[in-house]
Amino acid sequence: MEELPPLALVKTWLDVVQQTDMPNNIREKRNKLLTYYFGSIQEAKMYVKDNDNSLIKTSK
Repeated sequence: MEELPPLALVKTWLDVVQQTDMPNNIREKRNKLLTYYFGSIQEAKMYVKDNDNSLIKTSK
């Protein structure tokens, strides 16, 4: 099984995909990465939602 990218990176990729002023080729590449690792954008969002608290806890 392949290791997932860091949570902060996934959050950044999701932000890029949702920005309409970002060039399409960049948005498409991030979309492909998210789909590769999570199967869909929705699953990536769920991963962030489920694990976002762990990022806060580890940074203290």
